[in-house]
Amino acid sequence: MAKREEKKLKPVTRKVSKIVSQLARSRTVEDLVSNITHHSSIEADLADLVQIIYFALLQTDAKRLEELTTNGGIKFYIVRMIQNQYFSKNSPFYMEIRRFRDRSSEVSTQISETYDADKDYYNR
Repeated sequence: MAKREEKKLKPVTRKVSKIVSQLARSRTVEDLVSNITHHSSIEADLADLVQIIYFALLQTDAKRLEELTTNGGIKFYIVRMIQNQYFSKNSPFYMEIRRFRDRSSEVSTQISETYDADKDYYNR
């Protein structure tokens, strides 16, 4: 089996850390995730999505993030990140979180549809 290639993480600069800290204190990402998803997912999934967005922001180039913050485009940038993560079937959010939940719920449904309590030896 081929070993999955690990991505190298960029060191987080003070500028990036400061900007992301301000976004976290104001709960900007949480509010935008809530608005975009309309609470249509499980709360734990949305918390994971928020963390994925913060992680991506921490890996963003300092100049780019500072420019977006200065010209007022940071919210639009975050909205696009959320939409790409939430709606794409190729995103880390889908691959790591939603796909697992979707498959787990399919299995659970199949089990509950085929389960017969009268034939259950252990629950007699």
